[in-house]
Amino acid sequence: MIWTKPLLHLLVDIEPWLNFIALMALLKAGLSRRFPAMRIYLALRCFTDVALFFILQENHFIAVSVRTQTLTYIYAYWSLYVLGAVAIFFALQEIFKAVMEPVPGLQRLGLIAFRWVSVASVVILLAMAVRPGQRQGTDLFLATISLQLMRCVSILEICLLAYLALSVHSLGRSFRGRLFGLGLGFGLEAAGELIFSLMSSKPGPLWSLANLFLMTAGTAAVMVWAVYLFLPEPAEERSAITLPVTSPLLRWNDIALALGQRPANVALGATSSAFFLQDVEQVVDKLLTKTQ
Repeated sequence: MIWTKPLLHLLVDIEPWLNFIALMALLKAGLSRRFPAMRIYLALRCFTDVALFFILQENHFIAVSVRTQTLTYIYAYWSLYVLGAVAIFFALQEIFKAVMEPVPGLQRLGLIAFRWVSVASVVILLAMAVRPGQRQGTDLFLATISLQLMRCVSILEICLLAYLALSVHSLGRSFRGRLFGLGLGFGLEAAGELIFSLMSSKPGPLWSLANLFLMTAGTAAVMVWAVYLFLPEPAEERSAITLPVTSPLLRWNDIALALGQRPANVALGATSSAFFLQDVEQVVDKLLTKTQ
């Protein structure tokens, strides 16, 4: 569509600056060591935006056809997206671990479930992409694999946001906290990626409506991260999180801590022969006393 091109040009121009601002906000908030995967992801987004921007502008420096420019952009985008997906996986783990700090037992079980669900999702979605007996060109095959990976990552991001929205108050957090803000950003990004993956079944033009949804959601996600990281966090979010004694999460946490732990073993020594001889002597003494 013609009207999408100026909007996409605007988003392409401003998104690198927003990613840089969000990265600086993360560093300024002192969360770099607490969320190293998030720091790497934002830095990778900055690099990706700069690299893709130069690809879009390469026709001003060298003679290149529209098809070559499009394919270069697509291969560069998906190659960097795979790296970003790995960073997103670890960033989601970091957010989940931070939210579940008050209940370490549930945190451990949740991380185990999260990892196995991630592995199962990747295997299932890749198996759906590789259909036996169906011939596909290289471009179409790579596009199918990439879109399935995008859907897998998006589902994980939306699941994290849904969990935060449902349990944030039970875990002593609030919607104004930075942890919820990070999850909200990933949820917005996932919404755009799901729409994009449903609208794109094969490589298409760069200035399409599907790309507009993807860029809009990505820009909104970075803006949410920047706002949450720049604004001062509520005092209750900065202090140690404690749960009330009556919280049912504490009981479930105790059960989760017990799961997977071996029961305590009591070492029983062998029966001493000295005790056996003493018992025999007592019996003999009783018999002698009765016969006298």
